[in-house]
Amino acid sequence: MKKILLVVLGLFSVGLMAQNSAVQGTVVDFDKFPMPGALVSESVSGQSTVTNDLGQFTLTGLSSGEVTLVISSVGYQDVQKTVTLGVNELATVNAELTASSNELSEVIVTGNYFRNQAKALAQQRQNTGVTNVVNADQIGRTPDANIGDALKRISGITIQNDQGEARDIIIRGLAPQLNSVMVNGERIPSAEGDNRKVQLDLIPSDMIQTVVVNKAVTADMDADAIGGAVNLITRQAPNRQRISLTGGSGYNFLSQKPIWTGAAIYGNRFLDNKLGAVFSVSVNDHDFGSDNAEMEWEFDDAGNPSIVDYQVRGYNVRRLRQSYSLSLDYDLAKGHKLFFTALHNDRKDWENRYRLRYKDIESNGDGTYNAEVRRQTKGGGANVNYRRLEHQIANNFALRGEHLFGNIKANWSVNTARASETRPDERYISYREKDVTMSITSDAGEYGFLQMRPTNAVDFSNFGLKELTNENQFTYDQDLNGRLDFEIPLITGLNNTTLKVGGRLRTKEKVRENDFTEYEWLNGDNEPTLGGNGYQFERGDRYLMDGYWSDGANQFIDPTYLGDLDLNDDATFASALIPEEYAAGNYDATEQILAGYAMLTQNWGSKHRVVAGVRGEHTTNVYSGFIYDIEEEIATPSNGEGSYLNILPSVLYRFSPNAQTVVRASVTNTLARPNYFDLVPYEEFNSDDNEVAFGNPELQAATAWNFDLNAERYLSTLGIISAGIFHKNIDNFIYESVYDVTYLGEAYEASRPENGGTATITGVEFAFQRQLDFLPGALKNFNIAANTTLTSSTTSGILDRTDEVGFAGTAPLMVNTNLSYENKKLMMRLSYNYAGAYVDEYGGDQFEDRFYDKQHFLDLNGYYEVAKNVRIFVELHNLLNTPLRYYQYQNQYTMQMEYYNLRANFGVKLDI
Repeated sequence: MKKILLVVLGLFSVGLMAQNSAVQGTVVDFDKFPMPGALVSESVSGQSTVTNDLGQFTLTGLSSGEVTLVISSVGYQDVQKTVTLGVNELATVNAELTASSNELSEVIVTGNYFRNQAKALAQQRQNTGVTNVVNADQIGRTPDANIGDALKRISGITIQNDQGEARDIIIRGLAPQLNSVMVNGERIPSAEGDNRKVQLDLIPSDMIQTVVVNKAVTADMDADAIGGAVNLITRQAPNRQRISLTGGSGYNFLSQKPIWTGAAIYGNRFLDNKLGAVFSVSVNDHDFGSDNAEMEWEFDDAGNPSIVDYQVRGYNVRRLRQSYSLSLDYDLAKGHKLFFTALHNDRKDWENRYRLRYKDIESNGDGTYNAEVRRQTKGGGANVNYRRLEHQIANNFALRGEHLFGNIKANWSVNTARASETRPDERYISYREKDVTMSITSDAGEYGFLQMRPTNAVDFSNFGLKELTNENQFTYDQDLNGRLDFEIPLITGLNNTTLKVGGRLRTKEKVRENDFTEYEWLNGDNEPTLGGNGYQFERGDRYLMDGYWSDGANQFIDPTYLGDLDLNDDATFASALIPEEYAAGNYDATEQILAGYAMLTQNWGSKHRVVAGVRGEHTTNVYSGFIYDIEEEIATPSNGEGSYLNILPSVLYRFSPNAQTVVRASVTNTLARPNYFDLVPYEEFNSDDNEVAFGNPELQAATAWNFDLNAERYLSTLGIISAGIFHKNIDNFIYESVYDVTYLGEAYEASRPENGGTATITGVEFAFQRQLDFLPGALKNFNIAANTTLTSSTTSGILDRTDEVGFAGTAPLMVNTNLSYENKKLMMRLSYNYAGAYVDEYGGDQFEDRFYDKQHFLDLNGYYEVAKNVRIFVELHNLLNTPLRYYQYQNQYTMQMEYYNLRANFGVKLDI
């Protein structure tokens, strides 16, 4: 360690002694908005750099005397700036770019979409690794409730939904926990209790200025990104005053209730432009729901697939999303700048769920079936509007600095982030009737969906109380980290060489604290009845899967009655904590990651660039949980710890034979750490469903070798044609094994996270985007964009599996297309998004595998400028009413199907 420090200090002193001159500045467009991704080069030496997200640059290693800078960007005219530098002087040069042609000028000046498209392409073109960039207006103009909906249009990305909104991101077929999501380059902790996944539905799209998806990571980036790393860049301070106000409403066609939305942005510069500030707020209030049915299949005695569990569910949800962000930057002195960002995301879901369940279905051999029928209401106390409240909060605060010492750039940051989920006073009441004779019919729809009905009329007096329960859940994920980076020029000029070294220390703590209480009426005569205290689910007559709420199926206990029960009244209720339901799920896990890297960037002229580096990450885990003994009804603490070191090399190559063509190739090594809870040596039993889950403290981190080859051709009128191939070789991938065990003489289905052997993923990507400027008249204002990704995968080492099994989460085909039109006042866009079916979760054998069915979405949005800086907008989402669907084994065996229907938004936006 001492030798490494001496080498770094020696290089630092060499850079200081060189004391060459430098230029810093800001590049903006004609509206004074920042120009990220602009190339700034010195005309004689060829020394160059690229502007950052604020449009700022620092070009070091320049000789004293007269220097001419050339600033260029996609879709804009080159600008030359001449400055005379003194010895060791740091000069300031700012530039403003204009459109590159009269035809393009008309489009860019009047069309915000095309302008931001040009900026995104400029950033993407300059990157060494394979990336995709989406800029602010491309995000804000799509019908996206959250940032996940915007991401699903990027090549190689598909999204898993929750209640009709995008939540979990899959990049190139890699599950959400194998990808990283960052805000301004810093990891976001997860609010969910047992994994590392980041909930994208926490973050509204209008809080984000730029999205950068890195599919090939460099050594200076965190290595836990096998699929890719998504960087969400919040809005940065503008170079002039900016005020933006948005107000709107909408309508959800399933809930038949309104949607309310509002947003505001204020940004400006103060103190002679030394201080920049931007504040954003976004609020979205949405009453929605979903119509759901779920099934479970097993082989019957004759060896035929037979349904054994059937559930029909109706959800009513109100989601209130509130987000606030503040971004400050301050010029301390020339070459020294401080940044502060704060982001607060708050999402509250108030939910009622009504579940009709047919349990333990058995054939009578005469075309009828016997089952136990259950009716359950989920709700909450009066203090949470008689609904179950799920309250997620994510906070992120970061302070960072950028400094220039001679020719050496030094960057540092300290960051604290916390995500939490609270579910207080979550109440369930359920009733059941045993030995009910049922009939099963199949509809003639696309999925051959089954319907179950009792053969006799429903008599609610036959239903008795099964249980009344209350649970409280709390989870938090705390992250504290700091990093320090030095960028040292070793050789300047056209064939420049730069060494970048740095390190990071990250500490994390993940905690889950739940409880579960069961209640009984002391006087059974006071128990409510389905008839006397009933409530009819209001969508029974317009359920999207027609017919499933017929014959009295939509009768449940009223959630208002449930919420008004005083469960603390000892004169009315007897209560008991049920450790079997929660004890083994509670845990406390800490993780410390110490990382360091060295990365060399070598340019050969303006055409060739190689970035080679190595990163080391040392991980230490300490965890504590519980083992629950179902026979003794005792929860015993269990503890463990472990550590490991990963050395991760990477080489990336960029070749640009001309200004329009870029070829990239890379070999990188990345990892994916196990979920915190998976490492805890817990044992968790569910005696009601005869299921048991085990932790696995012996889990190893998965590692991957990633190979990428990609070529891009940038068109003269804001377009791109690209093609690429990628291959991933993943060792020790983590999956959940499922097998049968016998405990206390009963058969249980057990699950346990395990390391598999090797998985491979191979894919090709194609993308095309261009303005149709060759068409006559108004037709030249059309723009078309399309991308597709095809993948194939293999796995080995899955417990008790000898059949060919694909890698979970890998969609074989993904297609995104959109057709847009924009003139001086009008913009319209039609977007189509498709992902093929893929295996989502492995079962004990092929028949028990769960698949995520194909998805296809069609959205329409647009705006019209009614006056200067004033626009009205409209958005139509989910025009095809595509359901979320899982199936078991083969497509005809539906496991889950959930419909959300169409939603529409409209409103007014003021932007000055």
